[in-house]
Amino acid sequence: MSAVRFSVHKKFHLLQSRTSIWEASPEELRHYRLIFILSGNGQFVLDGKIAAYAKSGLILLKPDQQPVFQEDRGTEIFVIAFHTFLADDFQKKKAFDPDFADTYKQAENLCNNTRLTQGKPLPNERDGQTIAYLINQIAFEISQKQSSHVKLIKGSIDLIMTILARNNFETKRTEEKSSQQVLTERMVEYLKGELQQNKTVRIPELLLHFNTSEEVANLCMMNSTGMSLRNFIIKYKADLFKSRMLKVDVGEISSFVKNHLTT
Repeated sequence: MSAVRFSVHKKFHLLQSRTSIWEASPEELRHYRLIFILSGNGQFVLDGKIAAYAKSGLILLKPDQQPVFQEDRGTEIFVIAFHTFLADDFQKKKAFDPDFADTYKQAENLCNNTRLTQGKPLPNERDGQTIAYLINQIAFEISQKQSSHVKLIKGSIDLIMTILARNNFETKRTEEKSSQQVLTERMVEYLKGELQQNKTVRIPELLLHFNTSEEVANLCMMNSTGMSLRNFIIKYKADLFKSRMLKVDVGEISSFVKNHLTT
């Protein structure tokens, strides 16, 4: 099939094509782009790194980034390129089309700060199915050429970017939660080791050791143990003392008391 193109002046460019005949024009390379894998699977190279792609996979590109598809026989893609007309003097130009300006800004932020896995479908299966449906709806509209419904296309693109932004945020939150969990586990392990050796734990030294702030350390500890950093240290000291007292031989205590009473 030949490539199908559709553009709305100073807003976006759409392209449906097989990767075997697709080559981004210099015009397209200047824009932020979203590539949706309509069919096929294989590998692609982006910024010198090889990654896998699959059907319904997404690739988010900043200006001048260009993926090279390696195993592209039968692979078909749909490209949404967001015109960078709004990039300069954004607030002034936004007044002429505030709705699309917000969509453009979402695309810019997403492409510059993506946490989604390039080439892979969204982890949220339902959202992935919604995006696939919207892409197919847009593809149908642009295939009608003169009868293409620009308002419907713009609305679909806006919804796609909203869904992607939400998933990107959820991925970021999951990553942060995971990193907090790792930090908490490392701090707890360190504290227990130091206290079991009867060492004095100073919070400023602890924070320096883990290169973190007291606010972050307290947040991590609260989320994991329900206690602040200081309260965890106090409680663990008390529990350690009780544990050691229970292990003391009763005969030793009797002998100790007897010796002290007779002196």
